[in-house]
Amino acid sequence: MLETISDIFKEAYKRGWITARDGNASVRFIEQPYFFITPSGVRKQFLQPEMFKKIAVKEEWVGEGKVYSHEIMDYTDVSANLRPSGEFPMHFGLQKQITQPVRVVLHMHPTYTVAAMYKGINLQNLLNEFPELSRYTSIAPTVPEIEPITQELADATIKNLEVYEGLVKYDIVGYDRHGVVAVDTSPWRAFEHIERLEHICKIVLAAK
Repeated sequence: MLETISDIFKEAYKRGWITARDGNASVRFIEQPYFFITPSGVRKQFLQPEMFKKIAVKEEWVGEGKVYSHEIMDYTDVSANLRPSGEFPMHFGLQKQITQPVRVVLHMHPTYTVAAMYKGINLQNLLNEFPELSRYTSIAPTVPEIEPITQELADATIKNLEVYEGLVKYDIVGYDRHGVVAVDTSPWRAFEHIERLEHICKIVLAAK
């Protein structure tokens, strides 16, 4: 799985969806009390499986509710010298709440999708106009412009994706002037949500 995510970032770099050290991802299997997340400060087209950070997810009942905490664990000698992605709050928030057997969270900056949001295009409205979106990908309301790598952004992501009782309603959510986050049960399925939306945004911008 980590090798597949590494391959996906190489493909994303070729398509111009990430530049420099942009982009991040995480993956968790339901039976595991931990998840893997991409490191910070690494050019993702050179990402390797041994670079991922391993994050333990701890649950504790306090009163009638659960309180979550985490612990950064050593995965390999290579990853021991790296830090988790700066978007850790968003990944942790989703990975601790979604209970699908496998959940992959993929964050990238696809050019035409970001451009469409910048021009004020409502991504959800595209579902009514293009069947390849409405059939295969559900789009959440766009998150307004919020400072990256913040808890505020993480909270807005969870709210707009409508994560409730372990399930997530939407496949992808846009970040105004920033990028997108896609969630699914495999890396390539998450990638395809971004790919599909990016293709439609390119068509729409060309038409305008």
